Amino acid sequence: MKTAIGIDLGGTYIKYGLVNETGTLIKKGMLPTKAESGSRDVVIEQMSLAINDVWNENIEGIGIGTPGIVDNNGVVYESPNLPDWHNFNVREVFEKKFHKKVAVENDANSIAWGEYLFGAGKGTRTIVCLTLGTGLGGGVVINGKLLRGAIYSAAELGHMPVDYKGRKCGCGSQGCIEAYVGRDYIVRSAIRKIKRGQKTILTHMVNNLSEITPKLISEAYQKDDKLARQVWIEMATALGAFLAGMVNMLNPDRIILAGGIAQAGEILFDTVRKTIQERSMKVLSASVQVVPAGLGTDAGIISGAALVFQK
Repeated sequence: MKTAIGIDLGGTYIKYGLVNETGTLIKKGMLPTKAESGSRDVVIEQMSLAINDVWNENIEGIGIGTPGIVDNNGVVYESPNLPDWHNFNVREVFEKKFHKKVAVENDANSIAWGEYLFGAGKGTRTIVCLTLGTGLGGGVVINGKLLRGAIYSAAELGHMPVDYKGRKCGCGSQGCIEAYVGRDYIVRSAIRKIKRGQKTILTHMVNNLSEITPKLISEAYQKDDKLARQVWIEMATALGAFLAGMVNMLNPDRIILAGGIAQAGEILFDTVRKTIQERSMKVLSASVQVVPAGLGTDAGIISGAALVFQK
């Protein structure tokens, strides 16, 4: 059976593993990225150690999911948390080093492809996959092909504007959907309501308002806290309205929500589904499913390897 090595490259850790063509993780590990060293060579060496730890001479290749925008030649741009990881040809470096096929993709696009091939998107033709966390990452598969642009990785979904006069986004623009559904917005929304005088058990769960997290807001919601419920409904309505536009544009079989924020559960998913039905064209939204991701905590590794198995 064919195998590939998957690399999930993050600013703090490198997660890696050997994966077969059915998506089964055979062996895995984790190493520090050592980005704080400020040296690109140190990061490359850590990635090489990871690859060697699960090396098999018969592998089909190595798949790398990396932060940043990736062009069609494997050159990475705009990856601020990794040293000198801008205008850097990652594919070329590792092909020369290991003499195997190397596939390099934006990490959110990689997750989308992995979910399509092995996870919650298996058996579909067209999916939208969102990774909800500090920001909003996304990837799109259309008729069995990962969507890419003319030159670069496409589907920077978090930075699609939903309000041209809207709030400032971390990318420097304003009104991006990420500014309405990212982790910091969720927390700020709760704090803002508390400062306006709304009662909530959150104030008894922390010593300082700065300690509030989306996880705590979810816990408060599970205890029937009205403020927590309001925060999640507002966030999920914004996300659902954005996804209604994606439904109108792409008519996907399935929308997959991944990442830590997706752990909010039913309040998030039910509100997103309801908003999509209310705001998208009825014929296009009739069959779309909104589901949680299926690959779990090893998604980045499995998805990295899945890049090698693209046809």
